[in-house]
Amino acid sequence: MVIIKRPILICTLGYITGIIYGLYFKKSIAFAFILILFVFYICKYNNYNKIKLVRYLKIFLKQNIILLFCISAIVSNIYILHLNCKYEEFYKNNPKNLSVQAIVIGEAVEKEYNYTYTIKIKKGYYKNKKFILSVKKNMNNILQYGDLIELEGEYIIPSGSRNYKGFNYREYLKTKKIYGTIKANNVKILEKNNLNPILLKSNNIRNTIIQKAKQILPNKTSSLLIGLLLGDKLEIPEKIIEDFKISNLSHMLSVSGAHTSYLILGITYILNKSKISKKWVYIITIIALIIFMFITNFTSSVIRACLMGCFAIGAKLFYRKSDIITSIALSLLIILIINPFAINEIGLQLSYLGTLGIILFNKNINILLSKLKINKKIIKLLAVSFSAQIMIMPLMALKFNTISLTFFISNLLASPILGLIMILGFITIFITFISFNIAKLLAVILNLGLETLILIANLTSKIPFSNIIIKTPYVITILLIYIFVLIFNYIYAIYNSKNRLRKIQKKIIEILTLKNIKILFVLIIIIVILFNIFFYLYFSILQNLKIYFIDVGQGDSTLIVTPNNKKILIDGGEGKTDVLLSYLLDRRIKTIDYIIISHFDSDHCNGLIEVVEKLNVKNIIISKQAYLSDEYINIAKIINKKRINVIHVKQGDKISIDKNVNIHIFYPPKKLEYDDLNNNSIVAKISYNNFSILFTRRYRKIRNEHIK
Repeated sequence: MVIIKRPILICTLGYITGIIYGLYFKKSIAFAFILILFVFYICKYNNYNKIKLVRYLKIFLKQNIILLFCISAIVSNIYILHLNCKYEEFYKNNPKNLSVQAIVIGEAVEKEYNYTYTIKIKKGYYKNKKFILSVKKNMNNILQYGDLIELEGEYIIPSGSRNYKGFNYREYLKTKKIYGTIKANNVKILEKNNLNPILLKSNNIRNTIIQKAKQILPNKTSSLLIGLLLGDKLEIPEKIIEDFKISNLSHMLSVSGAHTSYLILGITYILNKSKISKKWVYIITIIALIIFMFITNFTSSVIRACLMGCFAIGAKLFYRKSDIITSIALSLLIILIINPFAINEIGLQLSYLGTLGIILFNKNINILLSKLKINKKIIKLLAVSFSAQIMIMPLMALKFNTISLTFFISNLLASPILGLIMILGFITIFITFISFNIAKLLAVILNLGLETLILIANLTSKIPFSNIIIKTPYVITILLIYIFVLIFNYIYAIYNSKNRLRKIQKKIIEILTLKNIKILFVLIIIIVILFNIFFYLYFSILQNLKIYFIDVGQGDSTLIVTPNNKKILIDGGEGKTDVLLSYLLDRRIKTIDYIIISHFDSDHCNGLIEVVEKLNVKNIIISKQAYLSDEYINIAKIINKKRINVIHVKQGDKISIDKNVNIHIFYPPKKLEYDDLNNNSIVAKISYNNFSILFTRRYRKIRNEHIK
């Protein structure tokens, strides 16, 4: 029997396939795979040995690759469907009022009016289920990690996607194994420290690191250090987080491979200096990585990095050769066995894609960059950054509608400083237990490093093309990009090999055989036909007026698309998040022909600020203002900066958008009747052939004489 190379990788690929099929098709994959195996079984024992396909199938079956893949896929598919049924059954039953005992398993998160905690039900029908507990501030009950509590409260089902391709809070909570929110009416603490001693100790270590960081550093840099060491971003100022995001340094605020590498480097360096035997250096480092997973709350990226580190060090400990592909596959398999919904976690996706990119492309990019006459260390840093970004960038485009063309500058400048901060940060925190004064001296250097990192993020965020906003790409486009990149990398690897000419000639001959040309010709015809069908359907759909009502939270927003593909946006809601901008980009809209701002109260126009700032807006329709609000002034600055055309309207005006699409203004009159914003807001009717729709934004009833 032939031994399968990397069976863990085959298992992981099968396991992922089963999860994805279960999540997106909501059906069992078992029947399909059993059918495939049955067909393969027939092929194995038939007499058509001359058929090339059958020979290939027999090779696969001899190695048991297909069998291993199918079994893994079926197991994960059954598992994910079972878990999803449990969640859906719970949502369906909807236990509105709960009276339970629970343990607090998360630190308090302060909101405007309440504190939130992660809790786990202690016993009863809901035993071991996790919830988010919301406690009002006026209840004077600040809970601590490990508290056993008795609570009464109202269960709130997590919301799904509120808009087209919008954020799905319900699916997000599943990645954390959380069933929803309990809004507490009454909370009573029964017992303190009612948790596993290991968890309590690791949480104490985490809190101690946070407290020590705050004692030795100013607020701004201490919050950043906590984010870099522990991945806790709660107290980092929004301006710093935004700068890191725009400059493509957000990965530094999510503890992952780079952080773990620096941690291993620091530990091994110190231990080697202390003349401890290699065996104990490896054992202590593995223990340190396990502790690190505990104090960082087992985030997916940390688990991936630490497990891979443990596997690599463990291989040295037992005198075995480490296989990085198997290490990646095994760490991912462990995470998905614990919680298969974690596959939807963006942090996990970015972490694994970045690591895979380094493995696949680092060697070739190193060869390519080595032709440049620059320092070898700089080449290595650039190669790692480029390699990771090749795999990360398409996903960033899909999930966040951004691409960066300056990531190599920011990462080249920031990566060495991150290493210094990580190693010096942990050393300084450790020294605070020995001598606080010495720690304060080291903190001066540490603070300088953190300020430098903040400065790099700020400056690189202002470089042109540091953050390009794009429409949400199609999934097929992303897949084609990955396929193209992998093929190009493979061809470049052949080109750089010793027998490259012979290999290239062989591949060209294989590609240019008559049979392959025929297949390629047929594929091109099929693609052309499919594209024609697609565009026919697309443009036939466009022949109607489309109206979309957008859920923007507080306030209203409406998108209208005319038969000639003109876009009209009416209001934008409160705009505390980027909901509206994300919605438009998900609809593949980057140009707005008309924005109607009914009035300049925050709940109607704040959501438009980001849209006007980041998208191409041609015209903005407003009316005469009773007074100039702060919101009006803010938007006016952007309008003047971008030189957007402003159309002032009044009662009786008519704006022609398309051949059969018109906007009729019914209010306000030329001479304003009221001295507030709401009652002078625009009332408009949009007509298309025999269809019309009225948009009102005034609190008072519209007089009949205004509408004719």
